[in-house]
Amino acid sequence: MALVRVLGPQTVTKVDTPATPLFIIGTERSGSNLLRLILNAHSGIAVPHPPHILKFFAPLLPLYGDLKRPAAQRRLAHDILSLLEAHIHPWEITVAPERLEPTHRKPPEDGLGPLVEVFFALYDEYRRQSGKRRWGCKSTFVIDYVEEVLAACPQAKFILLVRDPRDVAVSSRRSIFSPFHPYFTALLWRRQQLAGVRWLDSEAGGQFHLLRYEDLIEHPAETVASLCRFLDEEFEPQMLEYHATPEARKSQALSASWRNLGLPIKRHNRNTFQTDLTAGETRLVEAVGGELLTRFGYPLKFPAAPPWPASRPSALRVAWYHALDWAWRLAGEWRAFRNDRNYRLHWRRRIFLGRLRLRLRCRLDKAVRALTI
Repeated sequence: MALVRVLGPQTVTKVDTPATPLFIIGTERSGSNLLRLILNAHSGIAVPHPPHILKFFAPLLPLYGDLKRPAAQRRLAHDILSLLEAHIHPWEITVAPERLEPTHRKPPEDGLGPLVEVFFALYDEYRRQSGKRRWGCKSTFVIDYVEEVLAACPQAKFILLVRDPRDVAVSSRRSIFSPFHPYFTALLWRRQQLAGVRWLDSEAGGQFHLLRYEDLIEHPAETVASLCRFLDEEFEPQMLEYHATPEARKSQALSASWRNLGLPIKRHNRNTFQTDLTAGETRLVEAVGGELLTRFGYPLKFPAAPPWPASRPSALRVAWYHALDWAWRLAGEWRAFRNDRNYRLHWRRRIFLGRLRLRLRCRLDKAVRALTI
């Protein structure tokens, strides 16, 4: 049973105004869980495992109708709390619906503004119950919603986490959280990192901090201290003892994909592609990543390959990659079924989201028909 419960009215004590939130953005399987636990070990920062609210609800938001109406707002808040009930990494707090109130500067009333407000309020409730003064979000998919987050909180800070895409491809192939075939991993990495680079090079670039996974594992103290300076926080030595925290042990126990989180940093966990990818797969990832690998300091093994998109594979070959991806996914699902304690919650979340989409579309169709009669 999930540990988050939707309660009725609660008596709460007044807390100090929260500090500026922080966001870890980039691509999955790049060390974001490791960085989350390091930051969460700080005495003043709470970074829960993310239920990916913006990723799941942004496409659904038009189905809620006019979110200026209180009834639509209540439905949205209720459904977000229902998603939290099915979260694959349960939050050990209780959340009352009336706690999902605006906590930051009011965003625009159109677009994703109402969703971002509920998102902020939920994370601030986690921070409040954690007894800390600042919250962070590890949903790397926020890379697609930076503009909306900045509209709600112009002072927000972002950590662009980057890892060698060839190693990301290796890690992704072992996890049900990402694409399995290196080609699709590389495409996702390229799209998300291009978005990150655009923000780094923008006028708001001072609110973005580039952090390479390889620097984090090879020089953890220096890298985390530099990150703390960017966040205007004091570096605390216990941040590097994250693996001894209850949150790390909980993560380690839930999924095989998180089994290393209960261990100290693996300083040599890099260049795994040299043994785990074929030469053809390495060439393919490098062709897709192209100039971004060079920008981030990753030397190419095949520098003479044609630049992207001239090196795009044929439609027939892409179809073959899709077939392999599905076969590997089925094998990955079977491994997760056997090894992951939270696999039941994976399916509970999938079923909940499918039913939610169907219910919202049916309600919207009914409302449209009523207006046309």
